[in-house]
Amino acid sequence: MTDIKTIMACIDLSDYSPMTLGYALGLAQQGDTKVAICSVIPLREVTPVFMTGTVYLGREDTEEYLAELKENRKAEINALINKVIMERFPQFSNKTDIHVSTGHPPDGILNMIERIDPDLVVMANKGRSNLSSFMFGSSAEYVFRYCTTPLLSVRDKNVFKRMAPGKSTPEAGMIRTVMAAVDFSPWSPDILARAGWVAKISGAKLHAFNCISTQEISWVKSHYIPENTFDLEQFLLKEKQRRHDLMAEQIKAAGLRDIEEIDISIDSGVPYEQILSASQEIGADILVLGPRGRSRSTRFTLGSTIEKIFRHSPVPVLRLGPDIIH
Repeated sequence: MTDIKTIMACIDLSDYSPMTLGYALGLAQQGDTKVAICSVIPLREVTPVFMTGTVYLGREDTEEYLAELKENRKAEINALINKVIMERFPQFSNKTDIHVSTGHPPDGILNMIERIDPDLVVMANKGRSNLSSFMFGSSAEYVFRYCTTPLLSVRDKNVFKRMAPGKSTPEAGMIRTVMAAVDFSPWSPDILARAGWVAKISGAKLHAFNCISTQEISWVKSHYIPENTFDLEQFLLKEKQRRHDLMAEQIKAAGLRDIEEIDISIDSGVPYEQILSASQEIGADILVLGPRGRSRSTRFTLGSTIEKIFRHSPVPVLRLGPDIIH
C-alpha cells in the first residue's frame, strides 16, 4: 500500500472548513501522521491597508497590521481546531501546525504545498462564497489542476448544491466504501494502493471499477476480421472476464490482503458517466482516480474524464499526483 507522513488541510474559515479538517484528521488518526493546517488571507483583505499606507503616509503601520491579521487568523483556526478535535479527535490535541500567508489563495496554497511538501492535500471544492447554485470554484479548480501532490477534494453528498439546495452545514462523512476507478494505465497500481490505504485507515471495503469505453468498442469493431462479424455481446462477455482477472492480479500485486472485503466490477459505456453511476449504485463514500488517463503527456493536464468526475461527483475525489511514475 502506501505511506502517508504529512497531511495538509487547506482552511479558509468558510462553512466547509470543519468538513475539510474532519477528513484530514480522520485519515491521519492511525500511525505517526502529522497534520499541517494552512490558510491564505486573500489580497482583498490586505490590499486596502497597503494602499492607505501608500497614500496617507504614517496613517497605518502596514507590517503591524499584517502581523495582527495573521495572528487573528491563527486564533480563529485554533478555535476551529479545538472544537473539531474535542468532538472527534482528542488524540490530536496540540499536535497540529498552523501556517498562514497572504496573497492570491490558489498561488498561496501551491506555494505552501511546495514549502511543506505533504504527502496528501485536503481541501474543499468551494470557498467563502458558498453560492446556492453549484459553481466550480476557481481556487479549487486551479489547485486541482496544477498541484503535483495527491489531492483529496472533499464535499458533503448530503448538502451537495446540485442535489440538496439549502443552508445545511457540510460535514465530514464516514468512509465505509472506497471506489478505485482503474483504467489499466501505468498509474493503476498506485490508484489501487492509495485506495487500499484509505480503506485500511477507515475500515472500509474496497470496490475496484473499470469501464470499457465506447471508443475502445468502436475501434475493435472497425478493425475486426473478418468484417461484419463483430458480436458485441460476445466481445463484452469475454473482455469483462479478461479485465476482471487482470484487476484481481493487480489487487494481489498491490498487497491489499489486509482489506477484508474487495469487490470488482467491469462495465461499458462513457467512462465518466459509468464511474459516477457506479459510485452511486454501490454507495461509494470516496472516489480514487489517477492523475490522468492513458495519455503519457509530460505536461500535467486535467483529463476530460477526471475533470467531469471532479465537477459532478457528490462524494470526495482523491486524485493522485502526476509524478508517481518515475
